[in-house]
Parts: sequence; structure tokens; C-alpha cells
Amino acid sequence: MAFSALDWTIVGVYLAATLAAGLYGRRYVSGVADFLVAGRELGVWLGVATLAATETGTITFMYYAELGYKTGFASFVNGLIAGLVMIAIGRSGFIVRRLRALGLMTVPEFFQARYGTRLRVLAGILVATGGILNMGVFLKVEGLFLTIISGIPLHYLKLTMTGILGLELIYTVLGGMVSIVITDFIQFIALSIGALLITVYSVHIVGLGKMYSSVAATMGRGGFSPLANASYGWTWIIFQVLLWLAVDTCWQTTAMRTFSTRSPEISKKMFSWTGVIFLGRGMLPMIWGIAALAMLGPGQNSLEAMPTMLAKILPAGILGLVVAGMLAATMSVNSSYLLGWSSIIAQDIVQPLRRRPLSSRGQVMLNRVTNVFVSAFILFWGIWYTLPGPTYFYLNITASIFLGGTLAAVMAGLYWKRANALGGYCALVAGAAGSIGFFFFHVPANYAGLGSFALAGLGMVVGSLLGTPAPESVTTPAS
Repeated sequence: MAFSALDWTIVGVYLAATLAAGLYGRRYVSGVADFLVAGRELGVWLGVATLAATETGTITFMYYAELGYKTGFASFVNGLIAGLVMIAIGRSGFIVRRLRALGLMTVPEFFQARYGTRLRVLAGILVATGGILNMGVFLKVEGLFLTIISGIPLHYLKLTMTGILGLELIYTVLGGMVSIVITDFIQFIALSIGALLITVYSVHIVGLGKMYSSVAATMGRGGFSPLANASYGWTWIIFQVLLWLAVDTCWQTTAMRTFSTRSPEISKKMFSWTGVIFLGRGMLPMIWGIAALAMLGPGQNSLEAMPTMLAKILPAGILGLVVAGMLAATMSVNSSYLLGWSSIIAQDIVQPLRRRPLSSRGQVMLNRVTNVFVSAFILFWGIWYTLPGPTYFYLNITASIFLGGTLAAVMAGLYWKRANALGGYCALVAGAAGSIGFFFFHVPANYAGLGSFALAGLGMVVGSLLGTPAPESVTTPAS
């Protein structure tokens, strides 16, 4: 089904409103703290909206739907872990409360305060590399969704990708976190409406009974139990718990929301409520993938199955609302990720290596320049890179390049007096090494991911015991 004039009108109005709102935010940027952490003025509910919108994009819906299509109801384990871990962090304040109290703007800043400048730079390099490679596939997957569901010919995919990136770049470069928070609120509403509409139509038209029987016939017991599914098992479950603990505390775009709240207590409440949303964020698109399996049958391109189904079942008007919601999700995630990874390059690699520190306005300009360079790389990578397997597995392993070591070093630095720079180096290097097996030796994602966290933890303990004890206190670093 091609878009109707009504659908194009809905999408056009939404894009114009979002761009206007994003550009409006630039007037409130007077320094680097405004640009990167919105002046630390986020309350609970605005924090929930921007955190949920930032970590819920078209890419999120696509990879979770792909898991539903390939692994059935067993895929629900991924959504449950993501939501429950975030709720646990919010209730306990584990890591996030102490990090917020330090007044940081990036995660590697903590490394300078606890371990020294050199480790901050190394952490910045690994975080930027893993994060940019992670984001590198977003545009292709998102562009694929939009071309399939709107009826745009696939040979316009690259042009679609470029247009999406261009819109996001305009307001991100000009308004930074202030513009992102403003647009996130709008986008959270739009993507919520879109997600609910897709769920209602998918279940109503396909039917729960047919979805159940299709999974049973295609996958047997493995389609219902993650322990019986070859893609999961206990190693995968443990890896996912560690991964989401790291994502919620040390992933730059998530951490920037922690750093943007008014206080540590508000950051705790923000995580508690967002965790509830994350339960639906994971499981709803998995239902769409299962519906696509029931409607289209096995043997389809697993990444294309869900948007192909939606293009067949959604009527005019509803289709436009859904695509507007997906565009909202896309722009929210991508703008935040552009700001997050470019800020790491600017604040944690370039800045510490300069002989003279930049002024606040100079830092804003540096962040804007790195935004443009990161965007150019992401466009190139999205066009030329071919995914080696399910999108979700690729995203998990690229994140593990730095998350294993970063989690070990941050957790030890906050809670273990013996933690020192040698332990930090060992954790970062060992954690990155653990991810290499997936890319070069075809090690399954569950073993490569869990190995990354295990090696990072071991490196942190051994290195800290062998190295010179570090100072016991952590002071707030200069931004």
C-alpha cells in the first residue's frame, strides 16, 4: 500500500512542528552545561519522557520485532529484563545516585576524577568507537522501515537516510540537549500513539490464536521458553542482565539524562517510572513480529517482515499516524545519540589533550563540529556496512566493546576503595577484547557478550590488586 495524500500531510505537519520546536530550543543555550545536560533542570516527568523517547526508536521497534519473528514468545525475556533491571536501579539508586551527585556531563569524566586523565582519554576512545559503530546501522534499518511502509521505491533508501539525518542534525547542532528535550516530549507522545495503534491493528487482524499456533508450528517449545531456544539460554539471560545494568548506568545517552536531572533523588524516580515503560517498549514490537510471522509465514526477510505486514493492514490516515510516530522515535533516538557520541569525542578525547582548556562557548562550538563529523561517518557506515546477523545481536556486541569495561571501572570506582588506574586499564582492554570474537571468529553473541563482561570484571580485580592503591575519595571533576 502506497501512502495517501492524507498520510503525507500528517507526516509533513509532524516534521515541520518537530523542526520548529527543535530550533526554538537554541535560544536557551548559553554554555556547555546547557548544550550537553540542559542546565541540569529536568524534573521527574520530563525526565521520564526524554529518557523513554531517547531509548525507543524505529531501530528499537525493528530489532525487537525481528526477534519476535525469529524466536516467538521466547523473545519476551529480553523486554522483561530491560524493564525490570531499570526499575531495580531506580528503586535502589545503584550507581546512578552517586554518579549524579558528582555533577558530571559525560561518563568518562568519572575516569579522570577517579583514575586520571589518560584513562579518561582511553575510555573516551572506546566509548566513542563502540557507540558510533552501534549507531552506524540505525539509518539503514530506519530507512528500510520507512521505504517499505510508505511505498517509496527501495532505490531511494540512501536518499531517505540522508534526509532523516539532515533534519536531526539541524536542531541537534544548534540547540543541543535543550532542543532534544523539547522535541523528545513531542516525540514521546507521537511514538506512544503509533505503538498502540500498531498493536491494536496487528492483534485484531491477525488474531492471538493464529499467532500462538504459528509460533508452535514453526519453533515448537523453543518459541515459548528462552531456556529451550538455541538463541538464548542461561548465558544469554545473564549477559542481558549485565548489559542492561551497564546501559542504564554507563551508556552515554542514558547517563546524560541522569546528569540532566535536578538531583540524585529525581534521577532515581525517573528510572523507576521509565522501567515500567520499558516493559512495553520491548514486548509490544515483539508481538508485531509474531503477528508478521502468522500473517506472512516463515522464510521472509526477518527485518522486513514487520513493516511489510503493517503496509498491508493499516488503512489510510492510520498509516500516516504510525509513520509520524516512527519518525518521532527515529529523530528522538538519533539526535540524542549524535549529541552523546560527539560529546565524548569533544569533552573526553580532544579537550583533555589540549594544552589550554576551551571556554564554555568554545566547548559548544567543538561539540557542534564533532556532531557534523559523527553524522558523516554514520551516513557512510549505514550505506556500506552489512549486518552479520540479527540486528539486536550486533547492537549488543558493539555496545559491549566499552560497556563491560566501563561498568566494571565505574562500579569499582564508586564502591571499592582498592580500585585504581591499572585495574581500570585492564578492565577496559579486557572488556573490548571479549567482543572481538563475535566479529572476527564468529563466536555466538551470548558467549562473546558474557565473556566481555567477565573479562572486564576479572581485569578490574586483578589490575587493582597488583597496582598502586588510588586515593579513597572522588572529587567533582572540572568540566
